[in-house]
Amino acid sequence: MIRGLYTSASGMAAQLKAQDVSANNLANVNTAGFKKDIPTFVAFPELFLHRLNDGTPGVMGTSPLPAPVGTLGTGVCLEEVVTGRSQGAVQETGRELDFALDGEGFFVVNTPWGRRYTRNGSFKEGPGGELVTAAGYQVLGKNGTVIYTGTGDLADQLLVVNFPPGTDLTKEGDSLYNASTPRQAVAQPRVIQGALEQANVNVVTAMVEMIAGMRAYEANQRALQTQDQTLEKAVNEVGRIR
Repeated sequence: MIRGLYTSASGMAAQLKAQDVSANNLANVNTAGFKKDIPTFVAFPELFLHRLNDGTPGVMGTSPLPAPVGTLGTGVCLEEVVTGRSQGAVQETGRELDFALDGEGFFVVNTPWGRRYTRNGSFKEGPGGELVTAAGYQVLGKNGTVIYTGTGDLADQLLVVNFPPGTDLTKEGDSLYNASTPRQAVAQPRVIQGALEQANVNVVTAMVEMIAGMRAYEANQRALQTQDQTLEKAVNEVGRIR
């Protein structure tokens, strides 16, 4: 009975974290270049149960064999949250300093903590005429230097890099990513000026996931309450000495 409480509680904790992920995806549905997060779950090892005192007859002269009951799950946990890197829809804005990437790759920006990478191409002109992100970070060109507005075809000057498959990209806020794996420059990136890549979040799918997660949370909650009530009755009534 006590083990069942922990199993139900682990399901509640996992669904609560998954709800946070879905809520964050919905909150960024209008953030250009945002890539949705996907929670992945892992089950704890299962137990194979037997009925020890009600087994099947064994060979003559031996005790009965335990009768198998089946497996018992011991809970689940959120293993990790991965980033879905599928392409978002490209929407025209007509703004000169908006850029969208059609395909693989990331823009490179210079931050106080080093170079970071982004898919959000909503840039603006900085105080010195340089091209910067909405947060004020300088956008780098193909030669690794800062790009200045009014210096020709900006889309052709942008440095676009990519990473090997399986690279773990870490989100750091402000639509920025960090990676420990060395980057590789994209030879011929498809950069669309006057457009932005929309978030790859499907609102309907995210809402369905939140509803399903809430129902799973409530189911585990009811199971926990039922076990708690049964345990209370066993302690207060079954074990009472008359």
